Amino acid sequence: MKKGPYMVMYDRTNTERLSALEFGMIRPGETSREIEIWLWNKKYFDDAPMATDIRVSVLPANSFSEGIIEGKYVEVRSDGVMDPDGMGIIDDAESEFSGIGGELTEPGAYHSIGDIPTNCARRLVFRVNPPGETVLSGFPRFLLQIGYFSEEVKWLYMSDE
Repeated sequence: MKKGPYMVMYDRTNTERLSALEFGMIRPGETSREIEIWLWNKKYFDDAPMATDIRVSVLPANSFSEGIIEGKYVEVRSDGVMDPDGMGIIDDAESEFSGIGGELTEPGAYHSIGDIPTNCARRLVFRVNPPGETVLSGFPRFLLQIGYFSEEVKWLYMSDE
């Protein structure tokens, strides 16, 4: 049986697994702090195929995040790679952020990033950038949604458990 890619998200130190993004208090008209994560394809293994056509988005994890998702005020860019086995992953080196929010199959809701070979990772940088007229309340929380379409459709939803 052929094994597929296995995508896992880690914090900026590459030690803690992640499932959600928490920016704390977000103020209208002010860009939030940036959160960096590492997206790995089968970390510490060498038997997974390349993950291709990778899409990144976020979904609301609480009611405070719904308007932010609808407005696509969460932004992401891919900048940096880890390649411990010399597989030849090429850095996307994006300098501009792209707004995301919604389902991975919805046009305009996701951001596409480069391929990830086995035991390699891409650094993704997230921020929230709401316009000044945005009405915000509470502490929004966002679930990361990663999908790859290199084989049959597979989804990665990380629960809070």
